[in-house]
Amino acid sequence: MVLGQEEKQADCSIKIIRGCPCYKVFGDEKLCVNDDRVLEIDAIELDPALFAFHRDKESMKEEKAAEDNVCYTSIYINYPDNRVYCISQGWKIRIHNRDVLGADLQDALQFLSTKDLTASAEICSECLYKFLLTLSDQFADTMTRKEKTDEVKRYVDKFSLMIAVKHSQMDSMMKPIGTEDEIDKGVDHFQFLREYLVQLIEQQETWGELMREFPAEEDKWLREIVEKRVLLARLEYQFYSQTLQLRDINDFNLLIKNLQYILKTSNEILTINEVIHDQIRSDKFKEKAKDDKRLKALESYSEKARTVEHNFGNILQILSRL
Repeated sequence: MVLGQEEKQADCSIKIIRGCPCYKVFGDEKLCVNDDRVLEIDAIELDPALFAFHRDKESMKEEKAAEDNVCYTSIYINYPDNRVYCISQGWKIRIHNRDVLGADLQDALQFLSTKDLTASAEICSECLYKFLLTLSDQFADTMTRKEKTDEVKRYVDKFSLMIAVKHSQMDSMMKPIGTEDEIDKGVDHFQFLREYLVQLIEQQETWGELMREFPAEEDKWLREIVEKRVLLARLEYQFYSQTLQLRDINDFNLLIKNLQYILKTSNEILTINEVIHDQIRSDKFKEKAKDDKRLKALESYSEKARTVEHNFGNILQILSRL
């Protein structure tokens, strides 16, 4: 019997990740620092899809390398014991004499990527390491407040840019502002984001003009949808403005206070986004959109709405733990 996608995921008790928080590169040297040991390794970067047929920890043992210095730079979460394991060596992943928890790694994957990671995942090894030390309760006492402040600022800064890039690529009313590769190469974040902010202002004006084109009482429900689209663009602008302000904050308590405002804005974005998404998927709206070209851009928002839900949902889930 061939299992469907949902059945396969339900039958699988592991999640494979390309990347490892204990994989370090220093010049030409590639090292494993698992469990605070330093081991020079031969890194062989393999596609996680090669291990996708394994369903559990016992099956994954077949992939253990014969040599003790071989590293596939890939790990997996074992959901039954909430631990993370090295594919090539089979050992638990540990940092500062503590096990890395599967739930924490799952959080890291959600926060460090704008993609919907339902199967295997690929993520920056150094990013995983810093995320775990900064935001995991397991390692809460391993960093100073100053170090945490700097890392949280860096995460929010980068993730907000990644969201803007993704959203600009999916919005039919926008011009893409760039790619995630450009972010990784190191760009001026404010300059990079400015184009997106300008387009958000233009969207507010465009939707505002459209809103005034539905004055009749029978079109009140349409005007309310468009009005929410104006509000959504305004809230997005507010969100990015708030994240930019974090750059000038060096006090941890003040950082937490400002993050609360960011979380509030994110929650409002999610709420408005859900209302819009529900409305434009309704039969009533679809029927109206068939004969009204003005609603074309609103109709096409459905795909972006799902991405907004995913990304801002991740922000709420992760940052609310601070």
